[in-house]
Amino acid sequence: MNHIIRIIAIAMVAFSSISCQRGELYSHYEALPISGWEADSVVDFTFSANDTISPYQLVLSVRHFETYPYQNIWLFTELYEGEEVVKSDTLEFYLANQRGQWLGNGFGNRKEMPMLYRQGYRFPHSGEYRVRVKHGMRQQSLRGVSDIGLIVTQE
Repeated sequence: MNHIIRIIAIAMVAFSSISCQRGELYSHYEALPISGWEADSVVDFTFSANDTISPYQLVLSVRHFETYPYQNIWLFTELYEGEEVVKSDTLEFYLANQRGQWLGNGFGNRKEMPMLYRQGYRFPHSGEYRVRVKHGMRQQSLRGVSDIGLIVTQE
């Protein structure tokens, strides 16, 4: 009897993990230099989208160390369809609350904060898309940010 319960439990876990990932179109994190993220350094994410009917959400995620010296981070983003910029944005991410407590999740001295970049976005054409991200902080070399990620999922 215990053997059957184990098989059912394993099947349920496998099914739930498959169903959660079903709508994920793209997920990638780009590691940044420990020495600092230079203001002129652009992080590029390139992916293909063929579904022009379903809405998607695009989430940017910032991984940082607790030594990051600010409460927030400004990001400049561009969404490209092929070689053409279709959206440009300036985004402010809050990484800590007003009391200085880190938001998001993580363990040890590294935290991760996901932020909704686009919701309900329908890709106008099948093909290659690119999201370019660079920091918009006043510092030339921004220390304490370890990774920038992009996750594109079907809503």
